[in-house]
Amino acid sequence: MTLLAEALLLTACVYVVSLLQGISIGACSSFTWPAIFGIGLAILFIVTRFIPNNAFSRTARRDKVMAQAMKTALAVSVLAFAVFTERNSTLYLSCLLFFAALAIERLILNSWFIRYSLRHSEHGIIICNDDSAWQQKALMQNTYGLKLARLEGQTAHQLEEYLEAHPETESVYCSPSALAKAEFEDIAHACRKLGLELHLLPLPVFALNKAMLSECRGNVCVLSPDRLPLQSIWNRMTKRLTDIVISLFILLTVFPPFAVIAFICIKRQSRGPVLTTRPMCGMNGKTFQCLTFRTRHFEAAPSFLEGINDPGYFPFGKFLSITRLEQLPQFLCVLWGSMTIVGSQIMLPEHYAEYRRELRQLYASGYSLKAGITSYYPPAQAKGSVKTDVWYSRNWGFWLDMRIMLQRLGTLISKSKARSINYM
Repeated sequence: MTLLAEALLLTACVYVVSLLQGISIGACSSFTWPAIFGIGLAILFIVTRFIPNNAFSRTARRDKVMAQAMKTALAVSVLAFAVFTERNSTLYLSCLLFFAALAIERLILNSWFIRYSLRHSEHGIIICNDDSAWQQKALMQNTYGLKLARLEGQTAHQLEEYLEAHPETESVYCSPSALAKAEFEDIAHACRKLGLELHLLPLPVFALNKAMLSECRGNVCVLSPDRLPLQSIWNRMTKRLTDIVISLFILLTVFPPFAVIAFICIKRQSRGPVLTTRPMCGMNGKTFQCLTFRTRHFEAAPSFLEGINDPGYFPFGKFLSITRLEQLPQFLCVLWGSMTIVGSQIMLPEHYAEYRRELRQLYASGYSLKAGITSYYPPAQAKGSVKTDVWYSRNWGFWLDMRIMLQRLGTLISKSKARSINYM
């Protein structure tokens, strides 16, 4: 049904563009529109073999749904160019319209299915020991409408007794490491006899990435770590293009008038240069010269007082520190490519050894991310935590970057801590 709807959407895009260009529909052959619909259906069938529609999933994230939709639309557009040999603007405009329409359709389907999943909850049982009890909470938090009850007993007889009292149960989640071999076999046979879906929980190993790929090597099924999002050249290009566009916008609009104001105020209140440079580095360990507006007296000695109470700050420098506007020149570093807008925490090179040691403890020593003007940190974690940098590297997404930027903008405008991100 989804393929039929999307093929009809492609045909509708061609029809709309034809009307906009003033092409008479009656001039077309009666077989034109069925042919376009059939060819579109065949193209979509081929494309979805490689790029499945993940809008109907209890665990689908909106940014991934958008990414899959855009990939599908791009693939359909390329194949449409190869199939249709007519060199007119109707085809090109139709593919561009379909490019946007498919993304909107997938997001609508995803939102509808999330609401449907929340209304029609999936009831299940989880069988695990105390060491893997955290998986129950993780499953319920990251799956829409899933309700799990932990089974105290771990035998097939107790499972059948529970199912008699709760006939709405649809699935069983089981940790094989929590059961003996004979007990696990009995539970597996009971699930098959009762028509329940049996899901096996992997052995909790912290070294494993969040996303693992299952593949067969010979007769052995193994789990391999999935590629990090920013290891994809397309994702890196998207992030870099976003950095360039936003940096150019700020440097051409906000930065010039504010730089003039900062130059006058800093020069009037303190002798010395307006900009300061300092060697810094990020998760990738590459040292670069970080640009900021000077906020302290150039000749001021270090003070034992912390924060803005330090007498070394001059009045305008204190304002820059409170509002974080001292970081505006860092957009020049972003444009040069030494920094990114949203990235890892920025640190002094002498602190990188300890940071690297914590990365090794998190089994993330191979991760590489530029230092960011801002970074992701939830309320449960301290700002600048290594764990948050690792989480961001594993879960990067375009919309996550947008939400972080909007949150920091809200913090700047309100001069208070903005509402934290609860992202799934």
